[in-house]
Amino acid sequence: MPSLPLEADDPREIGQYRLLARLGEGGQGIVYLGDGPDGRRVAVKVLKATSEAALSRFAREMESAKRVAPFCTAAVLDSSTAGRHPYVVSEFVEGPSLQQRVQERGPLEGGDLDRLMVNTASGLTAIHGAGIVHRDLKPANVLLGPDGPRVVDFGIARAVDAETHTQMVGTPAYFAPEWLRGEPPTPASDVFAWAGTMVYAATGRPPFGGGGNIPALMHRISSEQPDLSGVPDRVLGLLLECLDKDPQRRPTARALLVRLADPSAERTVPPSDAAPPVQTAGVPLGRQETVTASPVKRRGRTGLLVGATVVVTALVVLGTVGLVALLGDDDGDPNRTLPGSTSSRPETTSNGGTAQPTGGTTTGSGQGVPAAFSGTWEGKVSTPSLLGGTNDTDVTLTLTEGSADGRAVYHAWGCTNALKLTAAGPSTADFTETVVTDKADTSICTGGTVKLTLDGGGLRYESPNLIGGGTTTGTLRRG
Repeated sequence: MPSLPLEADDPREIGQYRLLARLGEGGQGIVYLGDGPDGRRVAVKVLKATSEAALSRFAREMESAKRVAPFCTAAVLDSSTAGRHPYVVSEFVEGPSLQQRVQERGPLEGGDLDRLMVNTASGLTAIHGAGIVHRDLKPANVLLGPDGPRVVDFGIARAVDAETHTQMVGTPAYFAPEWLRGEPPTPASDVFAWAGTMVYAATGRPPFGGGGNIPALMHRISSEQPDLSGVPDRVLGLLLECLDKDPQRRPTARALLVRLADPSAERTVPPSDAAPPVQTAGVPLGRQETVTASPVKRRGRTGLLVGATVVVTALVVLGTVGLVALLGDDDGDPNRTLPGSTSSRPETTSNGGTAQPTGGTTTGSGQGVPAAFSGTWEGKVSTPSLLGGTNDTDVTLTLTEGSADGRAVYHAWGCTNALKLTAAGPSTADFTETVVTDKADTSICTGGTVKLTLDGGGLRYESPNLIGGGTTTGTLRRG
């Protein structure tokens, strides 16, 4: 990354960090190259905001930022609001920004663009997972390091927001429409900005143009369709969804990650999400995707050829009921099962709904659920994350004595699965799971196997993760 000499009024030290050069300056602050006490090179960003409200919010945001998994992000190492210069210290990424790369060498193509999309979606997933809204995702805040793209400057814009008493902190070309309506930024706003950044990477321009005529730019963002001419066809459909004017219709960062990794994943559009056909510049209308008033499935066109790195990124999201098969093409069978899995996607009915799993009231051996397991059970289950920590959800299991069928609802994950008894003993019962509904509309709910063991007055829940190892576990009690 190019640097400039320190200016006369620049500090030479901030906290325990020795400043060496300037890396850049923007509306939020000045970024310096520094040396840490251990000799490690770091990036030190000095915040321009000075009000008490801004500093208080900055301190809270940076504490959250330190919890963001350093996977496709520049890890936040330190921060302080003491003294004259509030600052944040992050991992130094040796490489140009995406904006510099495109300006100097032109748009990204092929695998370079694919890796950029996957890595930045992974970084955004980790940021949102820590409860942070980036608010200023743009080409200048994506650094192309030697080990891959990294998202930087997450959480800082909120402190500037408090200082300026406005929501218009950021780069206008990547503002989301709801932001212009005075609504607070949300993770969906970041997804809109992510798509705009990817359009810039693929074409060399933002989807709604730029220039100095800010009112005209705001009008285009609010009222006009994006110009996606030059965007590769394999990612066109996904980017269109992310640039939808309605934030409720955009996929989450987590869903982006899964759909980039698994091109066969589908998105179900709710009936209330009806929209007219979209005319995309440079693409014949006959190739446009149309969303009608009835529930339909929209296939992503994201036919990315991904390798082991993508497998790891997708495993960040969820475990047993939250993983999808990670390889496939856009024309793959949506009802296919994961390797080694006995479950599959439910069939789609003629009206766009999902068919209920079929099955009798007994297993193949004539067994039904024993009386000791019968009833409604509630509790929390956790699955390990490869980024550290766990992904948790409350779960409700419903089992009926003598029946082989049951139901599991994973509330935080938005998944409802059908259970089928496969074996039962005095203290254990084994089930297979099949997805019934995915209310989170992330297309990441899957089935698997569940083992329940009587444990005192409760049930011990165990479900091996289908990909990547580990087990989802928890203890349930009668509701």
